[in-house]
Amino acid sequence: MLQVQNLSQSIGRLQLLHGISCGVKDGTITALLGPNGAGKTTLLRSIIGLLPVPARTIFFQDQDISTWTVAARVAAGLVYLPQHPSLLSDMSVKDNLQLVFSYHKYWESVPGDEAVQAKATFLQERDRWLALTSLTEHLKKPAGVLSGGQKRKLEVVRALLMHPKIVLLDEPFAGVDPKSIYELKELFVSLSQSGVGLLISDHHVDQLLAISSHIYVVMAGRVVTQGDVTDIMADKETKERYLGGAFYEEMATEFLYPSFHRTHSLQFISLCSINHSGRTVVGACLKIRLEKVHLGAV
Repeated sequence: MLQVQNLSQSIGRLQLLHGISCGVKDGTITALLGPNGAGKTTLLRSIIGLLPVPARTIFFQDQDISTWTVAARVAAGLVYLPQHPSLLSDMSVKDNLQLVFSYHKYWESVPGDEAVQAKATFLQERDRWLALTSLTEHLKKPAGVLSGGQKRKLEVVRALLMHPKIVLLDEPFAGVDPKSIYELKELFVSLSQSGVGLLISDHHVDQLLAISSHIYVVMAGRVVTQGDVTDIMADKETKERYLGGAFYEEMATEFLYPSFHRTHSLQFISLCSINHSGRTVVGACLKIRLEKVHLGAV
């Protein structure tokens, strides 16, 4: 479990975080929402140790890790995937992943047959994750030639080979195609079901709400509200300052009133004249707009 308690953060005279408290339980997906400049990336960088924090502000697995180095936090099972690519572009997919086996504490070499078994286990896990993310055929390619979605999936695979307990992800869906977003969502849900906790910050609000059990909304360096989807959608400040009226209505239809969304929908039917052979005679079909209203759902 990860717990942040009353964390403030400043760079020079500019205060970016104001007493933020939040947490991530093992086996859950927690969303971190908020507008640009709200302090989400600063929070993630503080948690992983890239920015210094006072003692007794960050706890991981019941230990105060506030003064630990980044390396110590990663070795303990806390992994961070930044927004910008962190792969070594000139190295192959295979070699990018091999670095985990060579340098991460989990795979530390031991003498004798155990080292051989560790390498075999690593390769089995590597190949399984590559297959699940459709990256197997790219194993020998330089990481730099991969698409945005493929690079992000490779970074996730690299993180998984570290056997993390908690994963911090900063905008994992940015610059990623819809197919890869869906695959990443499936992967994140699978990870949470296996006991890994995830803290995800992203501007794809609908994608995050669909998989998150708990949400924090951050504005101007402060948590303005938290809870499940219902709690977030009920918060007036979140609606007015972050989601906006039109987007809020879209999200409310999708997440608060799904039955109404299904029945109160615009449907189209096509009327086409066909001949006896079943071929369309009229070149352009006439489309009629039908609106179904389920009054009980209103």
